[in-house]
Amino acid sequence: MKRMIVLMMCVLILVACTSQRSTNEKKFTDTIKELRDETEIGLKDITPFEWDTVYSFAPYTSKKMVQEIIGFKAKVSETVSEGMPHFVFVKDKEVVCEIIGYPSNLGININTFRSSINSEDNVVFKVRKETDIVYLIEKTTKLTEDEIWNTIKKREWSTLEDGFAGYGIYFYEKNDTKYALSMIYGSGLPVIHTYKSEVIIKDNIISFDFPNDLIVKGEEKEPVRIGLIYKDDILYFGSKNLKEIYKYNPEYNHYDEFIK
Repeated sequence: MKRMIVLMMCVLILVACTSQRSTNEKKFTDTIKELRDETEIGLKDITPFEWDTVYSFAPYTSKKMVQEIIGFKAKVSETVSEGMPHFVFVKDKEVVCEIIGYPSNLGININTFRSSINSEDNVVFKVRKETDIVYLIEKTTKLTEDEIWNTIKKREWSTLEDGFAGYGIYFYEKNDTKYALSMIYGSGLPVIHTYKSEVIIKDNIISFDFPNDLIVKGEEKEPVRIGLIYKDDILYFGSKNLKEIYKYNPEYNHYDEFIK
C-alpha cells in the first residue's frame, strides 16, 4: 500500500512539473511575440520564471547527451530534423522550461553563438519581427552586409571532417545577385543533391534555401530556409556543436563543375 502511495505521489509530482514547464513555455513564447521590432532586451528580462542556466542544443542531440550536459536526469526531448532550435532552462537542477520545435510552429527563434547562458550574464538580444516569426538575435560586433559578403564569397564552407559525408555551401555572385549553392554529400558519393538560392544578409544573418535533409532518403521535399551567422571565420547555425559549424575548406573544390 505504501509503495502504491509513493508511486502515485511521484506520478502527481511529474505531472505537475510537466504542466508547469508547458505553462512557462507558453508564457515565454507569448512574451517574445509581444516585443517591439528593433528593440534590444536582456534574456533575463523576458523570462516569466526563474532560471539559473539555459542550454542550447544542436539538432539530433540525444536525450542522454542533453542530460549529461545539464548534469542530471530529467524528462527532456530531442530534435529530429535540421532547423529545430532546442533550449533547456534549468533552475536548481530542475528543468523549468524547454523550447523545442520548428520556428514556424513556435512563432519564435533564438540565435546565439553560446552553448549555454547563465542568468547573471546579462546577454542582450535584438528583436527582429517577420511575418510569422519573432527572432531574438544576440548582439555581436556588427559587420556590414558588404563586409560579410566579401568575406564568405568564392569560398567553400563545409561540415566535412572526414571527407565522406556532410553539408557544404558555396557563395558566389552573378549579374549583381548573391547566390548560395548548397550541397549534401553522400557517403562514398561526391554529391547527393544541390540547390541554388538567392542570399539575403541582414543583422549578421546569412539566409538562403537549403535542400531538405529528407532528400537523402529518396523523398523529394521542398527546401528549407536556414540562417547562418558569421563570426571569426566560421559560419554558425545557432550553436557551437560540430554538426552545426561550417568551416572554410580550401582543399575542397566540389563546386567547380556546378559554377559555369
